[in-house]
Amino acid sequence: MRKIKDAFIVKDNFFDKKTYDQILLDISQCSFSNRNTLIKKEHQNDYQKIYFSVPLDHNHFAVKETINILKNMGFNLKCYEHNYFLSTKHEESTPHADWNSHVNCLVYLKGKHLVNSGTAFWDEVGDNQVLNSHVGFKENRAIIFDSTIIHCSLQFSENCGTRYAMSNFLRYEE
Repeated sequence: MRKIKDAFIVKDNFFDKKTYDQILLDISQCSFSNRNTLIKKEHQNDYQKIYFSVPLDHNHFAVKETINILKNMGFNLKCYEHNYFLSTKHEESTPHADWNSHVNCLVYLKGKHLVNSGTAFWDEVGDNQVLNSHVGFKENRAIIFDSTIIHCSLQFSENCGTRYAMSNFLRYEE
């Protein structure tokens, strides 16, 4: 079984064209809710306020296809939490880790092809978080990474845009 630790993989053209087009149609028909109102008080973080989401069931066609693609890449993962996200420009960076899962598969779905609408990865250096690298936004691009790596949207800079993405928080099969 393939595992990912302290690394990330960037895969362009993650979904085949038919599936990708079906997902674009699906998100155009969704009603996005402020994520901050969907999370229990004890789990709220400030960065949640800037996202709008649609939770996806484990049987949703896009979730099933994501799991299938990851299995073909050698990952043996099980569903944990899946969402379509709509995010807009932020006032500042919001670095965080996703501690409830092992792997995050973030798929960029719709938006402008911009470096500053992608995802930043940070290192902890002493008491500080230092930007290490970033991946630009490109439609149908997936970033598969260790969920404990500190990361955030790059949508806090001047040249960024609104983006739709699918986030898949996954755990390894035991």
